[in-house]
Formats: sequence, C-alpha cells, structure tokens
Amino acid sequence: MTPRLIPLALLLVACGADDAPATKAPAACADVLACGTGLAIAHRGGGALAPEETAEAMDNAVALGADVLELDVHRTSDGVVVCMHDDTVDRTTNGTGKIKDKTFTELRALDAGYRFSPDGASFPRRGAGVVVATLEELLLRHPTKPFSVELKQSAPSIVDDVIAVLRATGASKRVVVASFSDVAIAEMRQKAPDVATSLSAGEMVTFTALETEDEATYRAPGGFLQAPVNSIDADRLARARRLGLRVQVWTVNDRATMDAMLELGVDGVMSDDPRLLGEAVAAHRAR
Repeated sequence: MTPRLIPLALLLVACGADDAPATKAPAACADVLACGTGLAIAHRGGGALAPEETAEAMDNAVALGADVLELDVHRTSDGVVVCMHDDTVDRTTNGTGKIKDKTFTELRALDAGYRFSPDGASFPRRGAGVVVATLEELLLRHPTKPFSVELKQSAPSIVDDVIAVLRATGASKRVVVASFSDVAIAEMRQKAPDVATSLSAGEMVTFTALETEDEATYRAPGGFLQAPVNSIDADRLARARRLGLRVQVWTVNDRATMDAMLELGVDGVMSDDPRLLGEAVAAHRAR
C-alpha cells in the first residue's frame, strides 16, 4: 500500500530540512540520472550497512549494485570539501565540534567508524582505519558512478569549492546537486548552469502548491524533485512528469514502501539499506 500522503511543506519543515508506468530497468542511455527509472540510490552511501558517507560505505553500495551514490558535503576551515551529513563530527566520529572550524588534518585524524553500529550494541568498525572522506576522493574512486551531492553547509557558501571539485574530477555531468537552501541552489545554477540540480525547499513548496491552471506557465527551476517519500502519490508524480521533473524519494528503509514506490513509478528510491533496496529493485525489474 502506498504510504499516506503528507503535505510536502510540513515534511520539509520537520526535516529541517500523465501517470507513467514503471519501466523494468534503467533506460538504455548513457545518462542514468536523466533517463533511468526505479533507480537504487544509496543514501549516505548506505549508512545502515557501513559507516555513513565514507569510502567503505560507497564501496559496499557499489558492490551491492546501487545505481546512484548519495552524500552530503561541508568544507573544512582550510577549504577541503568533505563528506558528512551533520555540521558537527559528534554523531559519527570520536571527535567533537563543527566541521567548518576544523582543518582537514584534524578531521582526517578522527575515527569515522567509531560510532557505526549495525545492531545498536556492537561497534565493529572502531579502530579499523575508517576516515572522513573528501568529495574528490569519492568521485575519483567511482569514476563512472552517478552521484547525488547535497550542499549541507550554506554559510559560508561552499558552492565555488564544490564546483571546483566537480570540474577537477570531470564529474559535472554525472552529478545532481541538491540543497534545502534556496540561496545555495540559486548560486550553483548561476555559476555552473551545466550541472543538474534538484529543487530547493522553497521551490518544492511552490511545486506542491501548484494548481492545474498554473502548469501552463510554470517552469521548473531544476530537473529533479527529491522529496520525502510520504509527499509523493500518483497525482503528484503525474504532475512532476508533465513538468519534466524526475522524482526521487527519501528515505525508504522498509521493503513494503520500496515496493510501493517502485510500483508507482518513481525515478529513484533513496535508502540507508542498499542491500534491501537492491533486492526490491531486482524483483521489480524482473517482472
């Protein structure tokens, strides 16, 4: 059963962050992000199975067949773009403090596997040499894999730094840049119009409020709608299709909801558990 629809605006605040049939496999074109449907997206690289946002997590997700790798970025005090969801290191490492106040050397000395626990009781990756990853490292480590990169830090802006990494790694055409921040996304589009973007929080609220008569004049500012799973139903997906938006839902960690979203026909599902999601996608494509 498809999850109960919740207004997108309410979900965004809480996170504070024609109905096309589903295809059986990603479309046969070079750009998976632009034409793949029912994609398995490893949220934070699959943080339920390995230390989130690390090279270990990304490698594991790729081995499990994830179509897209999702991560979040901040910048260190000395200008290195690093991959971490929170603005502090407290939740995932053995350190404390804000990322933007630390040098890369200080971050690299932390144990990024320290707090990972698959069962809430054991910590199998403590002392295993897991380190905080840079965006550049991960893009180069998986040079053909599509990525979804969320700009978490908005002040000071890290847009220039992220663009520099995308250019240096040649990854501009295999990345979707996301952010809740209207300002950050606007800056990204202005400075790198060739890089695909998703709708910001404010833009998603605008999309949600559209009436049928508004569609003729509405122009989506980005190509992707990355939305909370409970905000998408058949009608909203159909509207997104009519407006040229590709819909990816987050964060789905149970099989029933995965199956429901794939059956609905979304373009991608984000999950912390790429193994379970891979099984759901494989079963869906085999039908």
